[in-house]
This record gives sequence, structure tokens and C-alpha cells, in this order.
Amino acid sequence: MGSQQQASGSSSTQQPVNPPSLSMGENPEIWKAAAMADHFEKIQKLPDPVPGCPNFRRVPGYKVYCCGQPTIAGFEAALTKVTGTAYPKDGKIIWFNLRQEPNVYVNGEPICARPPNKIGEYAELGNVTRDSAKADEEEFIKVIEGRAKENAGKLKFVDINKAEKEIEVKEVVTL
Repeated sequence: MGSQQQASGSSSTQQPVNPPSLSMGENPEIWKAAAMADHFEKIQKLPDPVPGCPNFRRVPGYKVYCCGQPTIAGFEAALTKVTGTAYPKDGKIIWFNLRQEPNVYVNGEPICARPPNKIGEYAELGNVTRDSAKADEEEFIKVIEGRAKENAGKLKFVDINKAEKEIEVKEVVTL
């Protein structure tokens, strides 16, 4: 890799610059984050499960629904449950994700970026905004892709019990 000249005050110095794909962005903490599986054994606590959409439920008296972080197939299953087999219907569907952590989908399964000291427990991340969450998610997908590339196409992650796991990465997407 080459280097770029950067001006500092009145003098010019040679400093190496990371290529954009390796840059740590505005939040270098995301590069230290643990990749944690969002789904785990016994996550489903409510009756009438919707596959891939943990604890899907309706607020009584309203067309408002709630769930845990779904798989990609779980999104489809939830929409089918809400609208029947033909969606979108005439009205819009608004889906809010109130997750603070960045989330990506590896082979259709949700993996989130967690502070390593907050695995399996509530993590208050502070002043998270839509823009900061989006930026962190864009960085986290690069982190996941980089980790898989460095590990012969396999991603190491943890579950909520801090058990280490590994999966062959076929697809990584963010929504």
C-alpha cells in the first residue's frame, strides 16, 4: 500500500493512510465488539410461536405487534401472520427495530455486535441514534466479513451463555 501526504500546520509529513475498506470509521469500538448470536435455546416464551420470530405477539386492541430479533425468514413469517398470504396489501407496514446494537444476518441468522463484557446481559449503549446505529451496522458488516476472511470463511461468535461457536459464512447481509 502506498501512503498519502497530509498537511499538518505549515509542514507536510508522510503518513500511511488505511484504505477505506480497512478504516475503523468513527467508532473503533465496533472493531472490538464480540459477535453474539441473537437466537438461543429456549428464547421462545410465548404460546403460538412464529418460526424465526421469537415471542411474536400483538398488543391487545391494536394492530401493533412485537417480537425479538427475527431471522430473515422470520420477517417473512411475521408478515404472513399479520397480513395473510398476500402482502403488501393496500396499507403500508412500518417495522421499527429498537435494537441498540448493530445487527447483521449471517446465513439468514441475526448476529449482533456486543461489548465483550456484556455477553448475555443487558447492555445500555448510551446515546444511540438512528444515524449512529446505521453507521455502526455498516462498520460491523465489514468487521464480520473481515473476521470470516481471516478464518478461512468461518465466523467465530458466542451465544448468550458465552459459549464459543463457529459457522461457515455463505452470506452476510444487513437490512
